[in-house]
Amino acid sequence: MKIDISNKLSEIERYKEKCEEWKKNHLVWNPFHKDLLFRLSWNSNSLEGNTLSLEETIQVIEYDEVRSGHTFTEYQEAKTMYAALSQKMTFKGNTKIDLQWIKDTNYLIMQKDGEFRKEDVYIGTPVEVVYYPPKYQKVPELMKRYTEDLPIPETIQAKDVIAHVARKHIEFERIHPFKDGNGRTGRVIMHQQLLNQGILPAIIKDQSKYRQAFRRYDKNGETSLMEYVIAEGILETYHRLENVYEKFLCRDTNEIIKCNSYVEEPKLIEE
Repeated sequence: MKIDISNKLSEIERYKEKCEEWKKNHLVWNPFHKDLLFRLSWNSNSLEGNTLSLEETIQVIEYDEVRSGHTFTEYQEAKTMYAALSQKMTFKGNTKIDLQWIKDTNYLIMQKDGEFRKEDVYIGTPVEVVYYPPKYQKVPELMKRYTEDLPIPETIQAKDVIAHVARKHIEFERIHPFKDGNGRTGRVIMHQQLLNQGILPAIIKDQSKYRQAFRRYDKNGETSLMEYVIAEGILETYHRLENVYEKFLCRDTNEIIKCNSYVEEPKLIEE
């Protein structure tokens, strides 16, 4: 049964219009943008099992500060994910996502060659194989076809954008073109696809539903759960931007109240 996300789509359309105004205020947009890069880095890594908290992710990126209880790899992942997002993801909305862009993104994330895998792999654990991706010999042609179908017409509505992004995200993960870093690379692609359509990136809130969306697709080829997860993630991002904007408005209100408290009552001037 297909999941109805019409209410979420309507809300996204409304936020798109508001966002254009919020972007013009650098006191709102700049802190939001900085926070979003940190949050997306943490979110994407946590989906892969990285145990750093958001605060710990920010501390290592900003100040190279580490704490006990985590591996060197986890801290390194925070830095490389942030590098990929800050260097490859652009809010200008006209980024061409081609094979080289994808390889460069994977290179920044993994700090390896960024080339397609040269061996067959499986997705899962040593106990349970969840999925067998295509043979490695097929990856170059599959990725060529994948990128040819990535662009989205600018005129289509959020409903069609999210449906397309959901389908292409699952397709990328099922091709599994790299030896490692496919999930994180795929989410950067997803974010940039959305940005190219004037929609903010998706902070994936529900890891369980995100995983289920792939299994649901494998079972019946249906993408509505992934569409739901992405739409929910987009709204999470917009809500955070709105929260920054509201704090900005409160700051102005507080200053007015504070200033008014120091204004003396006008004195009558005798003529």
